Amino acid sequence: MEHDSESNKVIEQSDKEEYEFSFNFINLPWDDRSKNSKIGIISLLVAIFVATLALVINNLVFYYKRFDARSIYSNIEMDCNMVKADEHPYAARIHSISSNELICIGAVVSISSVLANEVCLKSGPIQLKLGNPTNPRCKKGFSIDAVDLIPHEGVITKSLVLLSTLDYISDCIKTIKIGAKVNADKQLYIIGRPYRGGKSFSFQLAKYNNNNNFTSFEELRTLNKNKTICVDTFGKCPVRAGDLLVQKGLLLGLASTSVNRREESKTACFANLSVVYSELKALDIKFDNKI
Repeated sequence: MEHDSESNKVIEQSDKEEYEFSFNFINLPWDDRSKNSKIGIISLLVAIFVATLALVINNLVFYYKRFDARSIYSNIEMDCNMVKADEHPYAARIHSISSNELICIGAVVSISSVLANEVCLKSGPIQLKLGNPTNPRCKKGFSIDAVDLIPHEGVITKSLVLLSTLDYISDCIKTIKIGAKVNADKQLYIIGRPYRGGKSFSFQLAKYNNNNNFTSFEELRTLNKNKTICVDTFGKCPVRAGDLLVQKGLLLGLASTSVNRREESKTACFANLSVVYSELKALDIKFDNKI
């Protein structure tokens, strides 16, 4: 028993010494430390300082980038002519179901379907909002029950889509016919997606570009030049994928891609809908051959 008692005392003393060693390591005076200990502490402090500084700089850069982007888009929106959504009831607003964000716009081409750029499907589940956004029957949104892909080499995604719904939407819409030909001498206009919000559209005039000159944008070079309609815009609104090109009340095209750098080019290109005449006619979409 006496031997066991002495052993326990030795163990307790050993534990106490280990504890005291750990405690003394933290509180040991600087002059009493070894060279390796000093180097380790300095390295640790430098690492903490550098990590903290990097985090602060990253947060500042992120904040100012967001601030600059908001300022730029705010200025664009101030310079961009806007019209109320209910003034163009043939323009459908396509929203994300999860975030309710306005992703793009499409054209109501029948009493149950909307023609849009395939890029509208890239952000997950979507719904349609049509007509007057203050009308209780229209603002709730409408489900999409069928999607038909229409191959088209005049858009970056290489396809347009026809979005169909089984919901009753007639009270919220006005359909638009598709124009079979563009009149090069007449003015066109672009109905587009605004930077934010879903109760208005951007509106700007445009003129037909006979040269279909879009070489200033690398991504546009992948488009089939013969299947697009290019225009020179007069407004300061950015053109976004899916925006509508209209002439004399007829839909001529959907924007091939987004052109946000308006200071670099005033040219925007649209998928020529007459190219897919037979495909759309097979889906009971109406065309108009007048010029």
